[in-house]
Amino acid sequence: MTAAGLKINQIYEIERITTSPLMVRMMEMGVMPGKSISLLQKAPFKGPMAFLIEGNILALRIEEAELIQIKVA
Repeated sequence: MTAAGLKINQIYEIERITTSPLMVRMMEMGVMPGKSISLLQKAPFKGPMAFLIEGNILALRIEEAELIQIKVA
């Protein structure tokens, strides 16, 4: 399951980040395996998604959220 398919206000754990050119940038923003993640808001029409990751709010495009592999915490 990826972060693009999360339900609002449920807590998950980041399992891994799919290898891509964005991987290093996402890790610099705090998207790291083992951290908790939850979806705060989702824009309509496949717009950006707002995630809460260890107390920080991060907005990502769906394409970026699909790189984050998660598991139920």
